[in-house]
Amino acid sequence: MAIMQFKQGDRILGRWEGGPFWFAGIVHSFAGDSVAIQYDDGTSEIRPVDDVRPLDWATGSRIEAVWSGNGGWYDAYITEVSPDGSEFDVRFDDGIRERVSSGHCRVRD
Repeated sequence: MAIMQFKQGDRILGRWEGGPFWFAGIVHSFAGDSVAIQYDDGTSEIRPVDDVRPLDWATGSRIEAVWSGNGGWYDAYITEVSPDGSEFDVRFDDGIRERVSSGHCRVRD
């Protein structure tokens, strides 16, 4: 992906520490071929542009989300997106439904 595809303030997914998980955030700024990301969970980092992609989560998207019952990550799908995209109604694979913040959601490669 070319860095020109993003601009400051864009909603994106960033590959946290280059690992297997992608988290929602916004483009904060650019430094050469890297993007400074402010993640929705409050953390931030600078990633190569290849570790950034457009945020494409929508109703029906498969994600992993934090369950309030024990704070663990579990497979789920999005059943509704809040108007500002900061929260999702999710249905975990075991049938439990919850509203979770975008900062408590991720996708795996």
